[in-house]
Amino acid sequence: MTGFRGEIWRRAALAAGFGLWASFASAQAPPDGTSPDTTPAGTSGDTSAPQPANTPPPVSRSPVTVAPLDANPAKAAIEVNALGSPDGPPAGLLDATNGGFGSDIWRGSSRGVIEEMFSRLPLATPVASIRELARRLVLTKADAPVGQAPHAFQTVRIEALLDAGMLDEAAALAAQTQLKDDPEFARVQALVILLAGRAGDACGNATLTRLTDPDIFWMQLRAYCYAVAGNGDLLDLTRGVMKAQGTDEKPFETLLDDVLAHKATDPGEMRDPSAVEVFLLRQVGLPIGASLAEKFGLAASVLALRDTRNPPNARADAAEQALHTGAVSAAELAAIADAQAFTPDQLAHAGTVAEGLPFFLGQALIREAAARETRDEAKAALLASAFRLGAKAGLLPIAAALQEKTALSIAPSAALRPMTAFIAQILLLRHQADGAERWREILDLNSDTGRPLGAVLAVELDLVSPNPGRAARAQMALSWLVQNALAPQPLGGAEAQRYAALVLGLYETLGQVTPPEAQTAPLSAMHWPGRELAPALLKHLGEMQDQPGMKGEAILTVLDAVGAQGPGDFAPEASVELVRALKALGERDAARALAVDALLLYQPAAPGAAAP
Repeated sequence: MTGFRGEIWRRAALAAGFGLWASFASAQAPPDGTSPDTTPAGTSGDTSAPQPANTPPPVSRSPVTVAPLDANPAKAAIEVNALGSPDGPPAGLLDATNGGFGSDIWRGSSRGVIEEMFSRLPLATPVASIRELARRLVLTKADAPVGQAPHAFQTVRIEALLDAGMLDEAAALAAQTQLKDDPEFARVQALVILLAGRAGDACGNATLTRLTDPDIFWMQLRAYCYAVAGNGDLLDLTRGVMKAQGTDEKPFETLLDDVLAHKATDPGEMRDPSAVEVFLLRQVGLPIGASLAEKFGLAASVLALRDTRNPPNARADAAEQALHTGAVSAAELAAIADAQAFTPDQLAHAGTVAEGLPFFLGQALIREAAARETRDEAKAALLASAFRLGAKAGLLPIAAALQEKTALSIAPSAALRPMTAFIAQILLLRHQADGAERWREILDLNSDTGRPLGAVLAVELDLVSPNPGRAARAQMALSWLVQNALAPQPLGGAEAQRYAALVLGLYETLGQVTPPEAQTAPLSAMHWPGRELAPALLKHLGEMQDQPGMKGEAILTVLDAVGAQGPGDFAPEASVELVRALKALGERDAARALAVDALLLYQPAAPGAAAP
């Protein structure tokens, strides 16, 4: 019996989270005699341990629905008033020339519907295809949708970026936007400019509200601006007013004095820090602590993890909070991981110890242990642990980013064939196609063990990084996958058929060449288990594709349907329909990226799911 049999497939998926990939690996043990997904001695085999704080919530397999444009009961209780002023001229960092969309993407949409959908925008996600599509949408320079709504559209966009930890982008957008008579926007605009440390904009036209508003936030900013401008009389007057009102807090006064004296004095406990005080901390060179995340959310976590004045453990705590957003680069996470200190005993038992650590520290420990290891077999076993923890936490792309260096350092060999599945997946998630290709080349493509995995790798390599050789190999792989799926007793059972249906459907939708036998196979027309799309959503998507000015809402609908968890748990036909929608909207690259993530993050159907 090989690892491609259905029962082995299900057991691998439940025990290790390897999904389809594990079933393609050989059933034999690794060279050192241990199994990478074997429960450590002395521990329970229960895999239902509490998830880390940043684990995405469980995904419901009920159909995704969409609210009709002319009826939204959820918004009936919201008092919607006309804005005091229009949204001003179009603002944005992207347009059709540099990765954005057209300026009319919101023209045909209802303002209230778009704002409501923005509240669910999956901008904070480790899934690259979803994050990039959402980022392009938020940053596109376009006219705001028409209609009444409780917030300025520019405010909604900036807050979406802020909530996702994308502080630099939020501040850049805020600095170029001006709205009149909108106190809410003025406050958000100043907030992100200050948190981002943009000294050139802090006292400029973007924060003119500071001159007249009596709120303590604006008075603090007013005092700072008078101080750096050398307006001593106005500074003294402002500080006198603050003292008379009882708003002259000691931390702010200390920090402001430090700005004037070019010093860096500890301001003491900051019970309710303002964005002005965070800005002053950066100005005088004091660290931004992770505790500020309690008030400023992911933006403060990103600041804390990037602040090299913080101790390594504090930066690791901040990274734990923000790593799932995608706002932090792989290089930043790797640098913080490499700064951590572990004991010799932790390093000697890294695979086991990592199970009990927060996700980021566990990955950092495995990364360090692998860097010290000289044996490829031991490195591969550590990678298996990192992969399993990433799959369990729903953070596989982050695990791949942190373990990429180790995966590239292992030389493929026949002795390591059982490790090919997850090492190749790590490399493909990082778009290291040449590295993954070397692992495909060591497989025995004439065996029942090597042939299935070789076929999977061939089609995924062709989509991740195509070239003529990979295209030819993908055609042969597609032929085998279809023939196997149609066999009376296919290798891998129903799950192999389900995966073949997904691959075939994606290839056909993307306009890729498929072999003759694939074109007549009934697989893509069958209904498979997995998360589904409601018929109303599909109908709505189809209608919007033919309406001018609805592209932004159509893309929002796709993003809303997929969610931050990504497309891995979709039924094959659901993934295919969303890829088809993006392609019909003219977004071929985004469609291909979503297709790649649907394959690389593929999850087997839940145990007991109905067969087609």
